[in-house]
Amino acid sequence: MTDYRFTKFEIYNYSGVTQEKIVLGDEIDTKAINSVGQHYDKIKRKGLTYYDRFEEIYHHKCAYCGVSTIINPAPLYEIDHFFNKKQGTFGEENTSVNHISNLIFSCRNCNQAKKEFDVSSIHDATHPDTEEIGRVFNRGNHFEIEISEEYYANEKIQNFYKKMNFGYRFRKLDYLLLNLYSLKEKSPYQGRYERLFNKLLELRNTVPSLKKYE
Repeated sequence: MTDYRFTKFEIYNYSGVTQEKIVLGDEIDTKAINSVGQHYDKIKRKGLTYYDRFEEIYHHKCAYCGVSTIINPAPLYEIDHFFNKKQGTFGEENTSVNHISNLIFSCRNCNQAKKEFDVSSIHDATHPDTEEIGRVFNRGNHFEIEISEEYYANEKIQNFYKKMNFGYRFRKLDYLLLNLYSLKEKSPYQGRYERLFNKLLELRNTVPSLKKYE
């Protein structure tokens, strides 16, 4: 089953994200004079090396919805705290929420929607670095993000879905644009797909009603 965050044209996945984040976190810590394990302030600064490398780990895509910097301008991305900042720590070892393992590359739409949502009871199912989130959500026939049949009756998953605005119209358009981008790069009809891509991208960025449920 294809992860809902990727199109069939994209050959990468998130299987190596956890290990790559560990490597980056260790590198940051070896250069830290103090605040070892406090990675957020060092990664969040856009345009600097650590931010750029963190973005590359996530293939320049929001780890929650899959929208790419190809579609969304790079400034419209942020570093999300999966366990929210108010919690302070997470896990049995009381790890700081500013540790790299808790940081997620996110589009602004997802980060601002999620805000202080408490994921404690569903973290195994919704953490973007795991494969499980790809089984919790999938793509419908019209590119919409859906809750899978296995999790549909789970009230907390339903709340997360609504909180993330996964049902908004622009989610479908984002996925269509991701597909069109790949087609325009590979198809003999490149010019035709490029014109359609540009028109839909303009529509996405100018029509407020897309930020609503169907």
